[in-house]
This record gives sequence, C-alpha cells and structure tokens, in this order.
Amino acid sequence: MSINWNRINYGLRPEAEEPVLLAKEPTEDLINNCIVGSLIIHKDSGEVGWFVGNDCDVITLSSRTYWAFINEKALSIPDTDDEKMLSDCLQEYMLKLQYFEKKFQKLSECMMTSVKGTYPLDYFIAGILNRSLYLIYGFDTLLRSANFIGALHLVRPHLDNYLRLSASWLVENPHDFAKDVWEGTTIRNIRDRDGKKMTDAYLKEKATAEFSWIENVYNETSGFVHFSNKHIMNATTLSSEKERTLRTFIGKIDNNVSYQSKIEAVIGMIEISNLISSRVYGWIATKRIEG
Repeated sequence: MSINWNRINYGLRPEAEEPVLLAKEPTEDLINNCIVGSLIIHKDSGEVGWFVGNDCDVITLSSRTYWAFINEKALSIPDTDDEKMLSDCLQEYMLKLQYFEKKFQKLSECMMTSVKGTYPLDYFIAGILNRSLYLIYGFDTLLRSANFIGALHLVRPHLDNYLRLSASWLVENPHDFAKDVWEGTTIRNIRDRDGKKMTDAYLKEKATAEFSWIENVYNETSGFVHFSNKHIMNATTLSSEKERTLRTFIGKIDNNVSYQSKIEAVIGMIEISNLISSRVYGWIATKRIEG
C-alpha cells in the first residue's frame, strides 16, 4: 500500500487546515472509501474535529480514525552510491507520483460537488488537473522506458500548470478570469489585480517569492524544453580520463543517466503536484465555507 495512513488515536495529527484524506480503515480506494478534509480547532473552546463538508460541516476525530497527507512530505535523494537502495527509492517515489491520479480525481469530485453547484473556476481547475494527469502519466511512462530526456521535458509544462493555476489567485475576479481563458484569451495578455500582465516570467517571479525553488526548476527544465548544452552533454561522454577523448552517443534510450538525476526529477514532479493540490483544496474549502 503506497498511502501512508496515520491513526489519530496514536496522537499524531496533521497541521490545522492542512488537506488530508480521511477513512475509517486504511484503504487504497480513495474515490469510494475516503473523504477530503482538514483538522480544525475551535478558536474559543479548543474543540478539535475534521472539517469535511458544506455549510462548515465538522465531524468528530473518532468518526474517521485514519488520515493520510494529500501532499507528500520530506522527500530527498539518499546519500549513497548503492544502486539497489537508489533503485528502490526511485520506485517508491514513482509510486507516490502515480497516486496523484487518485488524489486529483478525489479533489475534483469534492470541488464539483461542493455547495451550490459549479463556477467557471471549477472548470478552469478541472482542465488543470486533467492536463496534470496526462503529464504525470507521460512522465512515468517515459522514465520507465529509459527515456529520461523525454520524461524531463514534461516537468516544465507541469510547472506551467501550477503557474497558470496560481494566476487565478492573482486576479480581481477569478471567475471572469476563468471565463476569459475558456473563450481563448491568452493568460499572458490578462492583467492581475495590480495591473501587471501575467506573462510566464511574471508568474514565475510571483511563485518564486513564495517558493524559492521554483525559479531553479523553471530555469533548469526550460533548458531541456529548448535545445541547449544539456542535450549535447547527454549525447557526449568522456570515454577516457587519461586520454581526454570524447565518445558520442546517438540513440533513443538513456545514456549514463544516474539514479540521482531520475529521483530528482520525480521529486520535482511530486513537489509541483503538492502545490497544485494545495491550491485546489484552498478553493474547495472556500466553497464549503462561503457557498
């Protein structure tokens, strides 16, 4: 089971308002056997419960004993050269990335069924989530096919998903924004509430102010989208350190790609997916509270 379930009776709790999956028993069936909610603490009485539904619906902790993070936590590259350990880590992280399919589907279900119908922003977000799953599936398929270069191309458009999702938080009216995009207006020609055009560079700048790692991921992955020295280096290796001779590789499968590089790419996809799920849950919570 790839979902790491925690039992509330053991004293471990998520942070207040952090999105989590809730279940009566550990399960992999997130669609039918889980609900999405967050821990809520009453500011006056200190009472604790799960915030799970419309009209500020709060249920007791004991009614859903098991919980799991929607966002993945504390992922890192093992400090080892042991190929077995690195391979196991890669497989574990790829499984975590795959599980965002079920998580995004569950979030979409919650979003579409919350309160008083649907809004233009719901359909905008649905498009983001749908595109995200195509990219995650493509990334997973290519990486498993020993096509690291092809897989890495998909990290940049996945980050693009988050940047464009975040744009809906920057405008004066998110629903008008969503309608404009639906009708074909290019996001870079739409202005935010400060009158700034939301170009890729501007959206990257705004996102980096909140998450500093975004700029590096944006710049590094752009180097794979556009032909650059990264592609030359992937096709060229030093065949003899002593003689300093170069060997050229022309092929369609990986050429000396380390496990560390693959793990780093998977972590990048997971971190972007974390940001997307947090934004989507924020909108779900808003719908639940405000209608």
